Amino acid sequence: MRAALYARVSTEEQTEGYSIDAQKRAFHALCEGRQWTPYQEYIEAGKSAHTDDMHKRPVFKQAIDDALAGKYDVLVVHKIDRFARKLRITLEYFDKLGKAGVGFVSIQNQMDYSTPHGKLMLSMQGALAEFYSDNLSDEIKKGWTERRAQGLYCGPVPFGAKKGRSKKVPPGPHPDTYPGLVMAYELAAQGKTDREIAIALNESGYRTGGNRYNGPFGKDTVREMLRNRFYLGELPDGNGGWVKARHKPFISGELFNAAATQRAERHRGKSLTIRRKPTLVSLSGIARCGICDSNIATQQIPSGRIRIYCRGRTTGKNCDCRGTFIDVYEAQIQWYLDNFIIPEDYREMILDAHRKLESAYDDTEKHRTTLENRLKRLQEQHEWGHIQKDEYLDKHNQISRELAVLTPSDTKNETLDRLARFLKDIGAAWVEATQEQRNRLASALFEDIIIRHNRVVAVRPREELRTFFQLSYEEHLKVSRADRIDFRHAYP
Repeated sequence: MRAALYARVSTEEQTEGYSIDAQKRAFHALCEGRQWTPYQEYIEAGKSAHTDDMHKRPVFKQAIDDALAGKYDVLVVHKIDRFARKLRITLEYFDKLGKAGVGFVSIQNQMDYSTPHGKLMLSMQGALAEFYSDNLSDEIKKGWTERRAQGLYCGPVPFGAKKGRSKKVPPGPHPDTYPGLVMAYELAAQGKTDREIAIALNESGYRTGGNRYNGPFGKDTVREMLRNRFYLGELPDGNGGWVKARHKPFISGELFNAAATQRAERHRGKSLTIRRKPTLVSLSGIARCGICDSNIATQQIPSGRIRIYCRGRTTGKNCDCRGTFIDVYEAQIQWYLDNFIIPEDYREMILDAHRKLESAYDDTEKHRTTLENRLKRLQEQHEWGHIQKDEYLDKHNQISRELAVLTPSDTKNETLDRLARFLKDIGAAWVEATQEQRNRLASALFEDIIIRHNRVVAVRPREELRTFFQLSYEEHLKVSRADRIDFRHAYP
């Protein structure tokens, strides 16, 4: 094991005689006792840990960068406040170390995350905090819903429009780009293709705006623009429909409909020669080729079975991935889900590590009270009209994220139990599900499913579920050692 020391002393501590040498001696005694190899000592003198900006702590940043680069195996500090004095920062960098497979030891706090089990706990700290901060998205959605109810547009305005003078004023035509918007609709009404309209806009000096980067137009950006009912004075309702907005129409209904009619006629003629798009299947948009990293395509043969093949192989990539029928891969995923293990003490494994981290901070309760008081003052400022709603929501979410990591254990238990019940039932749900339902289940579980020839060789779980998959993997290893069965290769 290659061990590195991060030692820090602030300017105030220097004057109080807090010794860097004492931190070094404790580090070398630890390495000698555990037969670790000292890799490097990262010494930072005269720097405070009461900061969110890691550029103000360049040696700390270098120590983390070297850890992520795999230059050493465990990072050692004399006391956890040498590492950081803010719990949120500690969790963030614990998450980075955990993902990189680097352990962490705090000598005085007796926190040891240098074992494989400890590294798992380390990586779970950041993920655990995210469980609660993600719940804040509901508050943000309420803000968007309120703006829509008032008839106001949410987000960057589309091409041809400019924002109002304030957040309560509807958008209006942009003097520089509005003529290009009208030109695009007129060309579409004359029967020009999306590509031809894009070329005309680019030659006239117009560039995209709104949600896209400020670049040249393409047929896709033109298609989205010509279908956007924002220009008719409407807003998306958040459920796939449209509602009346407060801003005035940018394009007349006659011109909008004329452009839509011409585009529909043109596409109707093309549809006779276009092959029907295959039905959504369980692995659509999720599976990737394990050889060339291309997306996976599907094809339904006359018998009704659906075959999987590598899209990169059909487009000229040097890939020899030979796909097979989708039910072959689904059977492997079914086996994987049926054998998913969640240890009985999963809550304790996760929360004990988190509580141990919190106990290293002497001012946790004081910090919680401070944050709660800040929220109350912020609410009063908003009610008195001293701050706008958007500013209030931004500050409210920021403070709430800090409070999230201090949430009582019973709330954490509820979150973990809900995820555990979901994973325990997922195997049975997969058996009964249709192709479309399996696709939604797979999307909820995995970021990617990697296939190679006729096998599923890897899965990448979604971030919020990753820790449960790691626990299941460790439990399988225990069974492998006990029963001489290697579950990683048990599927025939």
